[in-house]
Amino acid sequence: MKNVFVLLIVYCISFGANASLDIADPASSSVTTEAATLNQEVNELPDVHFLNKSEQHHIDLLLSETLDAQATHIADFSAALAKYHKNKYSDKNWEEVDLFYESAVSLSKNKEKLLELSSRNVRDLVVGFGPEGVLQFKSELALTRLNIQYFIYHQVRAFKLFISDFFISPIPVFSVLFKILLVLLVLKWWLSNSKRLIDKLREQINSGAKRRSMTAHFFWYVSRAQRAIACLIAITLSLRILATLPSLQHLIFLEIFTWWILGGAIAVSFIVEFTYRHSRKLSPELVTLRLSTIRFYVWGFITTGLISQISAMTLGKGTIYEWIASLLFLFYVLLTIYSLHKWKNFIFSMLKDSMVLPLTVRWAIHNKDRLLLSTICTAITGAWLLFHTIQHSILMVLSQYQIVSHMLAYLFRIEVAKQTDINDQKSNLKQVCGERTFNYVQPGSENSILIPEYAAQEMGELAHFVHSDKPAMCVLSGERGIGTTTMLRRLLHDVKNATPIFVDCPSEGYESLLEGIATQLGLDNADEQTILSFLQESDECYLMAIDNVQRLVKPQVGGLASLMRLTNLMRLTRKSHRIILAIEKSSWRFVDRARGERLLFDLVTFMPRWKEKEVNQLLQSRVSEQGEFSISFEGLALPRQWDKDDLSEEEHARNGFYRILWDYSDGNPTVSLSFFRRSLFEDKEGIVKVRLFVIPSSDGLEKMPKPMLAILRSIVQLETASPEELRDCTQLSIVEVISTLRYFQSRGYIEWAEGQTRISDLWFRNITDILHRQHLLVK
Repeated sequence: MKNVFVLLIVYCISFGANASLDIADPASSSVTTEAATLNQEVNELPDVHFLNKSEQHHIDLLLSETLDAQATHIADFSAALAKYHKNKYSDKNWEEVDLFYESAVSLSKNKEKLLELSSRNVRDLVVGFGPEGVLQFKSELALTRLNIQYFIYHQVRAFKLFISDFFISPIPVFSVLFKILLVLLVLKWWLSNSKRLIDKLREQINSGAKRRSMTAHFFWYVSRAQRAIACLIAITLSLRILATLPSLQHLIFLEIFTWWILGGAIAVSFIVEFTYRHSRKLSPELVTLRLSTIRFYVWGFITTGLISQISAMTLGKGTIYEWIASLLFLFYVLLTIYSLHKWKNFIFSMLKDSMVLPLTVRWAIHNKDRLLLSTICTAITGAWLLFHTIQHSILMVLSQYQIVSHMLAYLFRIEVAKQTDINDQKSNLKQVCGERTFNYVQPGSENSILIPEYAAQEMGELAHFVHSDKPAMCVLSGERGIGTTTMLRRLLHDVKNATPIFVDCPSEGYESLLEGIATQLGLDNADEQTILSFLQESDECYLMAIDNVQRLVKPQVGGLASLMRLTNLMRLTRKSHRIILAIEKSSWRFVDRARGERLLFDLVTFMPRWKEKEVNQLLQSRVSEQGEFSISFEGLALPRQWDKDDLSEEEHARNGFYRILWDYSDGNPTVSLSFFRRSLFEDKEGIVKVRLFVIPSSDGLEKMPKPMLAILRSIVQLETASPEELRDCTQLSIVEVISTLRYFQSRGYIEWAEGQTRISDLWFRNITDILHRQHLLVK
C-alpha cells in the first residue's frame, strides 16, 4: 500500500501543478488559405533581438493584416455556427465549423506573437484603452462567445460518441472507474494512518538530535496540512484519469481551479502558521493585524493568478488579457491602500523620539492626517522603517564577526575624534590623573562582578580534570591582564573534593616559591623534601593553583631549570593532588618550543580574547552611574545607523566608546581599563567627562633595530627583569642593555620598580603588536 501511494504521488507531480489546454498546433491543422499564409509569414520572422527597422515595419503591417483577417474569420465563424444549428447539427456543416475554429485559433496565436514583436506604440494602440483597443476588445469578446458555443457543440458530439462507444465496449470506462476507486482507497488508508506514520518518521528524525533540524520543522508544517495535501493529490489524480476519456478531456479546467483554490488554501495555512509561530513575542493586536494582511494578499494573489491563467488559456494574451492585467494591478493598488490604512497607526507609533529621521519621513509625519496625503505618508514611513529594520538586523548579524566589530570601532573612533575636536575648541578640560582615576573607574577586587560568559568552555575543560578524584597537572596560559588569576580563583572556589591552595609565584625565583607553598601547607621548613613528604603522606587531597609561573622561566639556555624542578616535585607526590600552573602566553611559547615534548601535562588551555559584549559588561560594572564619582559621556557622537535607536544619547555614546576600548585593547580587559582611566577629563564645573584617549605613535617602534626589539621581547616574557637578566637572555653586553633601557625609559616604554623594569601599561599593546608583526612574539 505504501509503494502504491508513493507511485501515485510521483505520477501526480510529474504532470505539475499548471495544466494547459490541449489545442492543436495551427500549423498542423486544417485552416483557411488566408490563415495558413499569415501563419507561415509569422513563423519566418526573426527573433526580437535581431529585428531591424524594415522588419519592424513589416511586423506592424503584418499585425494589421492579421487583425483584418481575424475580423473576417469571426464573421465567417459565426455564420458557420448558425448554419450548423439551422441544419440540425449535420456532420457536413460541422467540418466547416471546425475549419473556421482552427483558423480563428491560428490567427489568435499569430496575433499574440506579433504583439510581442511589434513596436511599443503599435502594441499600446492595440491593447490600450483607446478606440482601437475598444474595437479589439469587442472583437475578442465576440470570438470568446463563439468559442464557448463551439465547445458546447463539441462536448455534445463527444458525449454522443462516448455513449456509442460505451455500448460497444464499456471496458475503458470500467478501467477509469477502477483507477479512481484505487485512488480513493489509497486516500482513505492515508487519512487513517497518516498521523501514526508522520509521528514515527518525526521521532526518527529527532532521535539523537540536540535541537530540531530543518527537516523536522518541515515535517511539522507538512503534518499540519497533510489531510488537505492528500485530498489535493487525490482530486488531481482523479481528474487526470477522467480526462483520458474522449468526452471529458476539458476537465483539465477543473484541475486548474482545484490547484489554485485548494492549493492556495494550503499555502495560506502554511504562511499563517509560520507567521504566527514567529510572532509570539509580539502584542496580540499586532499579530492579528499581520495575519489579516497576509491573508488578504495571499488570497488576492490566488484569485488574480487563477484569473490570469484562465484568461491566458482561453483568450490568449491579447487585448482582453491586457485589460484584465490592468484591472488586477488596480486591485493590488487598492489592496495596498487598504492595508496601509489599517497599518497607519502602528507604523507611526513605531517612530521613537531617539530616532534621527530623514527629511521625507519628517514631512510624512507632519502630513499624515491629511486626506489625500495620508496613504503616501504612511507608505513613505513604512518603507523607511522596513529599510531601517533590515539594516539593523544585518548589522546585528555581522557584528558577531570580529572583523565587522573592529571596522565599526574604527569608524566610531574617526567620528568621535572629529566631533570632539569641534565641540571642545572653546572648552577647558583637564585630564584626571593619578589615584583619582580609580575613584571613577574602580580597580578589581574580590567583590567585583564576574563575567560568567567569558572563557566558559575553557573553564569547563579545566574543571573536568582538576575537580575530579584523579591526579592532574594542567597549564593555563594567557596574555598579561587577560583574567588568568580570576580563572584560578574561580576554580578553587568551586572545588568540593579537595583543599584549595593559591600561591602567587614571587619574582625572586624557585626557592621563594617553595616558601610560599610551605606556608600554605602549614610547614615550617620550605625545602623540597619536606614538601614532598608532606604531600605523599597527607590523607587530604589538595588542589594547588600556582599563578605567574612565567617568573620561573628565563628565555635563555638553561632557563627552564626552575620550572622543571617544580613539575618534577609535583609529579613525585603520587597521590590525587591536582595542580594548575598559570603562565603568561609569551613565556609558554618559549617553554613549548624548547621542551614541550618532555613536559607532559594533562591539559594545556589558553585564555581567549574577550568579546566586545564581555568587555562592555566589565567596564560598565567598574563605573558609577550616579553619585560623586559618576562620569559623563556627553560630547561623544556616533553615526546613528551604527547602533540601536532605543538607546539614549548617553548609552549610545557609552557603547560606542566601549567598542573603541575593546578594539584597541584587542580583547584585553586590563588594557581597556587602563585606557579608560586615561580618557577621563574634568571641566571647569568639576564634571568628569570621557574623551577619546590618545593612542601612542608606533613609528619609533617600527624603525627600531632588532637587538632593541629583542630586549623588549625579553622584558615581556620575564614580566619584570633586571639588566643582568636581560644581558643573559639577549647575549648583549651590560653597557648595551643599560643604554637601551635608558632609551626606553626616556620614551615611556618601560617603568622601574625596586631595580626591576617592566613594560608600561601605556605602551603594552603597541609593543606587543609590534613584536607580533615582527614575528618575535606570539600574542
